Amino acid sequence: MSKLIVAGCSVSDYTEVDRVWGDYLAEHLGLEYKHLAAQCGSNDRLFRLLTNDIRNNIIEPDDIVMVQYTTIERTEFWSGISPLEPDALRDPYDDGSIIKFKFRSHETFKGIECKFTKMYERFINHNFELEKFINNHVSFQCLAKEYNIHNLYFVKVGEYGWDEITYGNIPLIPKYKDNFLNYRDLLQDDKWRLAFDNLHLSEQGHKELASRVFARLNTNKG
Repeated sequence: MSKLIVAGCSVSDYTEVDRVWGDYLAEHLGLEYKHLAAQCGSNDRLFRLLTNDIRNNIIEPDDIVMVQYTTIERTEFWSGISPLEPDALRDPYDDGSIIKFKFRSHETFKGIECKFTKMYERFINHNFELEKFINNHVSFQCLAKEYNIHNLYFVKVGEYGWDEITYGNIPLIPKYKDNFLNYRDLLQDDKWRLAFDNLHLSEQGHKELASRVFARLNTNKG
C-alpha cells in the first residue's frame, strides 16, 4: 500500500491538536500515513530523515512526500546527554541524543548544551544559511528523482519556509516544477489558527490545509 509522508516542523505536528493535516490528507487519499514532522523540527532534520528513508527504500516511487520547510537557521546537533524523559527538543540517538536548535533554544537547555546553543547563535549568517538551504533543497530533489520518487511536493504554511516575496520562485528542477504548494494565507486568518497563537494551525486549520492539498493533487492528476 502506498504511503503519504509529511516532514516538517511544529506547524505540521500535533501542536495542541489531536490530528494533523497529514492524518486528514491520508484519509482523503486512502493511504497509510507516516509522520515525520516535529516540534522545533529543522530543514536539516527533514533532509536527514527523508534521505535515510529514500536510500533504504522505505519511501517508494508511488508514495507521496510532502515537505513543509521551516526557518533556515534551525539545525540539529548530537549531544552526549541522553534524555531522562520525553523531550520535544531532543531525540534519543546512540548513547546520547540529537538536540534541536532554533534561536533562543538555549533558554530551554541547561548546562553545557545551554552554553553551546547560546554561543552558536553568534556564528549564524543569514546569507550563508540561505546558500546552504538552496543547495540542500536542489540536491534533495536530485536524490528523489534518482530514486524515482514521482510525487514530491513542497508545502508552504504561513510565513514558514521559502519566502517567495523576497526571493522569488523557489528553485525547482523540471520533474517537480509545478509542485510548490503555497498556503501563506492560512496563518493570517483567525479562522484557521490556534487561539492566542498565530504560528500554528487549529484543528479546523489542519482540515482546511488537507482539503486544499487534496484538491491540488486531484488537479495534478487531471
